[in-house]
Amino acid sequence: MNKKYVFMALVLVAILSLTVFAACTPKKQNDSANGVIDIYAINDFHGTVDNMPRVAGYLAARKKEGAIILNSGDMFQGSMESNSNYGKLLTDCMAVAGFDEMTFGNHEFDWGLDNLRTLSQESGVPFLGANIYNWDRETGWGEFADDLADEYIIKQLSNGIKVGVIGVIGQDQITSISSQLVQTIGFKDPLPIIRELSTELREQEDCDVVVVSAHAGPQDIVGEAEDYKEPSTTADLEKYVDAVFCAHTHAEQNYLVNGLPFLQGKRYGDYVSHLKLQLNNGNVEIKVQENVPYSKLKDVDTQVENKVENLINNSNIKIEEERNQVLAKLNGGLNSATAIPRLVCNAIADYAEQQGYTIDLAIVNNARNSLSAGEVTYSDLYEAIPFDNVVYIAKVSGAEIIKEMGYSGQSMWRVSGRAIENKKTTYYYAAIIDYLLYHQNSNRNYNYFPSAFESGFEPIPLIKEGVQSYNYRLITRDFLLKKQNINADLYTKSNVNTDAGKLQSAVDLPVVPYTYETSAANVETTFANSGFAFNVYAIVPELFAEGSLQRQW
Repeated sequence: MNKKYVFMALVLVAILSLTVFAACTPKKQNDSANGVIDIYAINDFHGTVDNMPRVAGYLAARKKEGAIILNSGDMFQGSMESNSNYGKLLTDCMAVAGFDEMTFGNHEFDWGLDNLRTLSQESGVPFLGANIYNWDRETGWGEFADDLADEYIIKQLSNGIKVGVIGVIGQDQITSISSQLVQTIGFKDPLPIIRELSTELREQEDCDVVVVSAHAGPQDIVGEAEDYKEPSTTADLEKYVDAVFCAHTHAEQNYLVNGLPFLQGKRYGDYVSHLKLQLNNGNVEIKVQENVPYSKLKDVDTQVENKVENLINNSNIKIEEERNQVLAKLNGGLNSATAIPRLVCNAIADYAEQQGYTIDLAIVNNARNSLSAGEVTYSDLYEAIPFDNVVYIAKVSGAEIIKEMGYSGQSMWRVSGRAIENKKTTYYYAAIIDYLLYHQNSNRNYNYFPSAFESGFEPIPLIKEGVQSYNYRLITRDFLLKKQNINADLYTKSNVNTDAGKLQSAVDLPVVPYTYETSAANVETTFANSGFAFNVYAIVPELFAEGSLQRQW
């Protein structure tokens, strides 16, 4: 072949290669853009209203200086002050502070989709969740849930730089929400969605910088198992975005992996994450990457700080009496991992028996905060168990009980002295919070107590007349009010009611005096514990209404 043609062919191949490379390069930027981009973010605030005025004042001051203000989710759920208005108070505080967006966290869904729709539609702050899609058990995935969330926001700074912010939630966090609340939506894998939207923002919206606000740990974004450490890979995400602000793991994280910064500010406003980028002719340089401690939040906008404080104070007036109500006195502290769950289970078991149910045990999960010795107010209890979980009486297999107690063996209170057999075909009645009972895996299959939906006994919610949702916190509140004085040793030290290791053995439980304001199941329990072997229903049938839990001894 003529050398001239060979040379021309090589040139053509080179040109085509460069064209293909350019077309496949997702991080397309405006080479003429220059300037500084300051971004501040909080995460996992969990209703900590005491910290909100200072945080809001600090962020508002940074906003006036041209910064972008992000919130990576789990903002509302966690305190009586915030929960009592279902997120409205802190949504108003965010608007005053000038937040540019809030990404949905898993706990934003704790009050149902209708509440979220109302918040997102009425808020002056955009709510983001780019990987939240409609979902149906029969037909699978639908369209993006645009009635709940936006995919991203675009901010144009005074220096002309355009910044795109994509909001996503961890895919598996669907399992961190009571499943009955999210039967019509699901969370897709965020990684391909981030890549797609980043390309859209750069190529169609001419964004110079793209960042991610994620209610997920770094590993959740890049597809690794979460271990609270620096991720070992970025899954090429640095080719698409310039930074990732993380959440959910409640860790203080400040990583730079393959040139991509990952930041997370622990929880409750303990830190404010800050990233300062310098853009020069399309090249992004990190100037500052830090987590600023709450104690060092200086130079605040006092006008915003005072306005937010007034919003909180005015809201608290409505709940002041209830918040400060003293429920009981503790002679010792109760920790969140073991002691408080045992106390809550005791309260649930006590109420279930009052309502006439014969159960073998009560089961919950861990608490969020501990309780100190001394007087316990309702606000203290709220911070320990801020969730609105309803309790159900369910018929579940012994095998599932034993398996669940292997994971959370401290979160139970044993009511029956009979042995729990580790068998799939042997059933027991238990009082279980809805989060555990209705828990589903990522494939949307019940995976903690599936036998409850196969046993032929439909779970029954524990209710109280005149109370719309008598959740496990209210049950515990009323239990404390009734007891007045609580012996912490019952819950800090293992005993026959709390020792999960003895569940497979028959035990003698302490004798509890029975009052004669009774019902079918109370009488059933009394005769069962007495050791008589006959059908009590044949003797006092008038006590047993249709639908009672009936067994023979």
